[in-house]
Amino acid sequence: MLVRLRRLSRPLNKKTSAGFVFMFFAVFLFAVADAIARLVSARYPANEITFFRMLFGLVPAACVFRFRGDRGKKLMIYRFAGHFLRAVMVLGSRVLFFSGLANLPLSTAMALQYTDVMFIGLFAIAILSERFHLSTTIASIVGFSGVALVSFSLTGNRGSFLAVSLVLLSAMFSAGSFIQLKKLSRSEEPVEIVFYFTTIATILSGMSLVVAWVTPDTKDFGYMALLGLTAGAAQLMLTVALANTAASLLASFRYFGIVWAIAFEYLIWGEAISVQAALGSGVIVGSALYLCWSNRRIDEDGATARRTLGSRT
Repeated sequence: MLVRLRRLSRPLNKKTSAGFVFMFFAVFLFAVADAIARLVSARYPANEITFFRMLFGLVPAACVFRFRGDRGKKLMIYRFAGHFLRAVMVLGSRVLFFSGLANLPLSTAMALQYTDVMFIGLFAIAILSERFHLSTTIASIVGFSGVALVSFSLTGNRGSFLAVSLVLLSAMFSAGSFIQLKKLSRSEEPVEIVFYFTTIATILSGMSLVVAWVTPDTKDFGYMALLGLTAGAAQLMLTVALANTAASLLASFRYFGIVWAIAFEYLIWGEAISVQAALGSGVIVGSALYLCWSNRRIDEDGATARRTLGSRT
């Protein structure tokens, strides 16, 4: 405990500080992208919004990929399957999220999306064979009680309850994409992951346009282009932040997104979050923060145990 307190008291180095700054702007830009998506979600199908998000998100990813080092590295067939699976997971998450967003306040949708941390814990046990922890299960149950509070605050609107279900399914797909990202990160470079995922997702979402397409006017085309550029830039900033600072230190920054969402709701739509929805969102965020802290502690204890065993051999 004393060692941990000493670590916390150390001044931040430049790399860590840079990571915090990039994470702050990444969270802000992701919130801006979600606000733009809500502006157009009632007028265009979710697959079309997702396509423009991926298409224009490819621009910043391609620019960084073009000027990166190690240009000789090629995409191999065995790695393509992993990138393809992650692209499918993210596309499912985005389409479901945009489908539900039209019938939900932005802050409510974002709070429900934070349940992905709880699904990650469940999937990590089932897929990655990680150990079961009772405290993690209890925190997840508490988090889902927050989902119930948020749902009951929607005044019996059937469309809103369907939207809640869609966003929760979106969180499940998001958790699956995170598990796949964790696997890819063992052998792939961050910029490479972003570039290949965005490329594959753009092609797949483009194929879906034969099913549903509404020709956008100039203004809405500009909105969706800005959505893609903003989300693409945010993704790269997140990648840079993770390259400079441990993910466990950055995790709590993610939940500032709900603060931006509440501000955008009031400034753009003149909506104020209800007390019950705020309480439910607080429960979800609190549970997610605990899970982040708990996972970090488990990882640290595991690393300590491995070092101890290594020193005895």
